[in-house]
Amino acid sequence: MPQTAPPPAPSPAAAPAAASAETRLIALLAVVAALWWGQRFLIPVVAGLMLAMLVMPLTLRLQASLRSAAVATVLSLALVIGALSAGALAFGGQLLRVAERTPEMISMAAQQLADHDPAVDSLLKRARDALQQLDRAADGLAASDSPPRPSRRTAAAAAAASAATPHNSITAGATVALRETAVTGSGALLGFAGQLGIVFFVAFFVLTGGAPLSERLLGLWAGQPVRQDRAWRTLRECARQIRLYAGVLAVTNTVLGLAVWLAFALAGLPDAAGWGVTAAVLHLVPYLGMALLTGLGAAEAFLAQGSVGAALGMAGFLVLLSTLIGTVVTAWLQARAAKMNPAAVFIGLVFWGALWGVWGLFLGPALVVLLKVLAEQWPAGQALARLMRG
Repeated sequence: MPQTAPPPAPSPAAAPAAASAETRLIALLAVVAALWWGQRFLIPVVAGLMLAMLVMPLTLRLQASLRSAAVATVLSLALVIGALSAGALAFGGQLLRVAERTPEMISMAAQQLADHDPAVDSLLKRARDALQQLDRAADGLAASDSPPRPSRRTAAAAAAASAATPHNSITAGATVALRETAVTGSGALLGFAGQLGIVFFVAFFVLTGGAPLSERLLGLWAGQPVRQDRAWRTLRECARQIRLYAGVLAVTNTVLGLAVWLAFALAGLPDAAGWGVTAAVLHLVPYLGMALLTGLGAAEAFLAQGSVGAALGMAGFLVLLSTLIGTVVTAWLQARAAKMNPAAVFIGLVFWGALWGVWGLFLGPALVVLLKVLAEQWPAGQALARLMRG
């Protein structure tokens, strides 16, 4: 019987390469898990460091005039807080305005449904008929397991209660939904305010002790001038990219706000300028903010025009505008400013949004750029830098 030759032994370099790939994959998954698990600590720290890098030039100029790092830092952060407060007031005013007119909007919708001819074979009528047929079929299937038939008086009482249930259930359901939304929204706002306070404290302490802190960080590579110079260049480039990102965001938000202002003014909607400011504020949070603006804008158009078609038209316009400016133009401008591939920017935004939620959507574009800067400055990340480069 012929002897089969044994399989060739793997080369000595193949096993370490496979082991290295597996080790890198495990390490990557561990880093992602750590980022998700530690987000309550990492989000305010990362946001605070970005805020410090953003306002550092202004702080240094004020410090040269005032001769006090603490006073210069407080003034710089106060300007940021003032801008955020003005934007929040503009958005809150529009939200309160729409909320106050919600009963009127419900009454208008109910009146339009009441004026609709029931004989017309509309989509709503066909959907209602289909649901009624489904209910009758379900009642027929459950009849075999039902208890003995109640008396005529009990059946009449049950029919009366059943006839009254839809109206009561709509009101009760809306009340419960509003209550739960208010409780959830209040908790979310308190949590956001707490994180925002930590962000400003982190930025304050980094700026007031900025020079010693950066010197201590660079001192980790004392005696290694090449690595120390690389670390210094990385810090400067990160700060520059953060300011570029803020500039791109300011340009796109301004263009979006002006476009919404013009559209609302041409549509004859009240307070068009306020809606433009609201659009610029909401665009700070990609996608989610514009989705909220679309809902509010459609409600305002319905209240002003009294037409579902006007509301749908305004919603379609806002979706198109947010897609064009908020996604395409923003990704293109940021890719040009950071010399990155637009696909890498978008994929990175999706990743950070899935990992950190709303904060991830807000910080994601800057984090993607910073990751590219780190990859370019260190030899181990050259392959990733080439992949992200535009």
